[in-house]
Amino acid sequence: MATINSPFIVDEIIDGKGMYPGDHIRVVKIVEYNNDFNGETAYGLIYEHEDLDRYRESQFIHNPRTIWEYKG
Repeated sequence: MATINSPFIVDEIIDGKGMYPGDHIRVVKIVEYNNDFNGETAYGLIYEHEDLDRYRESQFIHNPRTIWEYKG
């Protein structure tokens, strides 16, 4: 599980069909949400071996929504 705050990296992952340059494991789902720490937008990256529902509403994750899923 990885969390990032760069929409540019998200775009690179989507353009690469789940692969970020240099990575060897595919991202299969990207969830956009507001984080509890500063209220800003964050992106949860879910890799192929991880629980697809790990970014769900909680005290730290607000308004999660799936913005991309790998359909390979």
